[in-house]
Amino acid sequence: MANVYVFLGPPGAGKGTLGELFCRDSGAIHVSTGQLLRDEMAQGSDLGLQVKDLIARGALVSDDIVAAMVAKRLTQPDIKAHGVLLDGFPRTVPQAEMLSTILAKSGDVMAAVLLIEADDAMLMGRLTSRRMCPNKQCEAIYNVQTNPPRQEGICDRCGAALIQRSDDSEETARGRLKVYDEQTRPLVDYYQGKGQLVRMHSGDVAVDVNYGRLKAALKR
Repeated sequence: MANVYVFLGPPGAGKGTLGELFCRDSGAIHVSTGQLLRDEMAQGSDLGLQVKDLIARGALVSDDIVAAMVAKRLTQPDIKAHGVLLDGFPRTVPQAEMLSTILAKSGDVMAAVLLIEADDAMLMGRLTSRRMCPNKQCEAIYNVQTNPPRQEGICDRCGAALIQRSDDSEETARGRLKVYDEQTRPLVDYYQGKGQLVRMHSGDVAVDVNYGRLKAALKR
């Protein structure tokens, strides 16, 4: 029997960083649906061949296929021994219902669904602060808030003028937050209703402070 964790949170809330620290300390296995898709295709499994065909035709990978990949991964010994943090699944209420069915069959337990909340102003700042070096031989990445270049707008490594990618613009950031809010609110309500949701607030503070909040939330 494995403990299963799901972290929910808007882009920019620090879900990836906090999840990495959680897995390091707890031993839980980090499983992303994107990596599952790539692994199945690389192995040439039946599921992988289905995915490859769908991608070749420009079609979306169905919830049923993603759920089957997650179910298969949860049977493996490392997860049974250490537990798992699911990344990218579930994203919708139908997927959450599929996961509930998977756990009922596998005997694994939903230990917690953690909602990482954050203020919109901080999220916008984080999502629009990335800058990149356009030099293909360099491609250094900076954050004007947390990791700025020594000279504003200039790459430390090669001296090229830094750029802001279109997907780091304010307009794109607002769109990403809107999509997250629309897709995740029903999922939050779903897990709140099941008594499995815990909450923490991610602030514009040191990572270890936010991680302390995460650990405190999971102990409730």
